[in-house]
Amino acid sequence: MATLTTLQLPLPLDEFDLPSPLQTRTTVVRNGPPAWAWSGGTPDFPIEKCASASGIAARGWDLDHVVLLVDDLDAAVDTMAAIGESPRLRLAVKGRPTAFFRVGPLLEVIESPVRRPALYGFALVTDEPLEVLALRWRSMGRDVTDPRDAVQPGRRIFTVRATETGFAVMSPDAARM
Repeated sequence: MATLTTLQLPLPLDEFDLPSPLQTRTTVVRNGPPAWAWSGGTPDFPIEKCASASGIAARGWDLDHVVLLVDDLDAAVDTMAAIGESPRLRLAVKGRPTAFFRVGPLLEVIESPVRRPALYGFALVTDEPLEVLALRWRSMGRDVTDPRDAVQPGRRIFTVRATETGFAVMSPDAARM
């Protein structure tokens, strides 16, 4: 089974009162140029590789999903199949063909008009009420949307804007708790 062990994206988590690097259940999230590290097989996308890292856990926080943009979803599914991973679900999200893979966190692979595959961003999940967290981060000068219903039924999400990478925070998935 392939597992995403380290995700590196340009987001200084310590500016959000989170440990940096952040150890989640299966994956360390750290600040830096887009790159990733895997165990049990690395998909052959033109994404920079980084060394696996260790981090500090934060109670009530986890990595929900990572977004990978690709120009051809069928080719991306074949690339994941080469390491033994098949999509758990395929559907259109906001009109774009999307496949979901469980590789520790969920890997959301979205067909998009990109020149080459790119790590777009990620979503953390927190036990803290999203309205409270959004207010706290706004008081720290962060541009945060209002929490809203997520695509997944029963979940909520907000987006942090004005960052170098896509960044969102979600409520827990009651089905996985």
